Amino acid sequence: MKSQGLMITLALALTSVALAQEGPAPKGVAPLDHVFLIVMENHGYSEIINNPNAPFINQYAQQANLATNYFAVAHPSLTNYLEVVGGSNFGVLSDNSPDWHNPSCTTNLPSGIPNTDTPPSPAICPISGSGTDAATPALDCTNEVSGPPCEVNIDGTHSYPAASNTLGITIADQLAAAGKSWKTYQDNFLWPAPIS
Repeated sequence: MKSQGLMITLALALTSVALAQEGPAPKGVAPLDHVFLIVMENHGYSEIINNPNAPFINQYAQQANLATNYFAVAHPSLTNYLEVVGGSNFGVLSDNSPDWHNPSCTTNLPSGIPNTDTPPSPAICPISGSGTDAATPALDCTNEVSGPPCEVNIDGTHSYPAASNTLGITIADQLAAAGKSWKTYQDNFLWPAPIS
C-alpha cells in the first residue's frame, strides 16, 4: 500500500457501535446498518481520482467520504490490512502465508517475536492471544528491501514503539461477539488456506 493510497469509506458506523480500547463511542451518532471500506492497493490518489477509466469509484468518491490524508502505516501490505481491521500489526511485518491449521503454532503476540522478511520467518500463526505487537519505525530496511533506501512507513518521520497489552482481536471478532455479520470481498486474493 503506497503512502498516497486511496481509501474510500462509503459509510461509517454500525447498527451497534463496538467500544474500542481508546474510549467510549461518541453519543448522538445515528445507527447505520452497513459499512463499506474500499482500499485501492498500490494505486496512488492521482492514479484513481478523476481517472476516466474509474468512473464508478469516482462517482462514490464524490458522493461519500473520501480520505485524502491517509498514509500506509507500514510495509508490506498485510501489516496495513491488520492495522485497518484491528488497530495493530499484531507482530506481523511480512506477507507470509497463513498457518491457520497448525495446532502447535505460537502466535506473534504472546511470543513477542515479530514475523518479518529479514530475518525470514515461518508462516503466520492465527491472530490471537495477547502480548506485544511490533514497533513501526519511520524507515524500515528489514522488510521488502535489504538496505537503504529503506521503505517509508507512515510519513517517513513518525515512528511508533511496540505496544504491550495488545489483544488479538479485530473488528470482525467484535462484530461476531455482538451477533453481527460481516463479509470481505477481495480481488485477486492469493492466500488459499488449506481446508482440514
